[in-house]
Amino acid sequence: MRFLLDEMFPRAAAAVLRDPFDHDAMDVDEVGLSGADESEVATFARCEPRAVVTENVSDYAPEPDLVLVCVVKRKLPSGRSQAQALAELLDRWATENPDPYLGRHWPT
Repeated sequence: MRFLLDEMFPRAAAAVLRDPFDHDAMDVDEVGLSGADESEVATFARCEPRAVVTENVSDYAPEPDLVLVCVVKRKLPSGRSQAQALAELLDRWATENPDPYLGRHWPT
């Protein structure tokens, strides 16, 4: 699975997704999109193609042609363990959804 993590999540989560989970994951900061408008993030994700991982679901409403993985940050542990917990959640979701449809996904 190819992920693009939005800026509300720790950058370390993309690194954890790459190793040990072996996913192609990037953080918006790594690709120069920190602070960018959601339409710019969506354009990048479509071109790659990547699933956008975000908490800002409503901000991506005008972008229906994306795989949007919606994660509520407050449901993750805080502190250093957040990156690992997010990576585990996304790895589990990717395993269960190897060919995700365009639209919103709510991993559990």
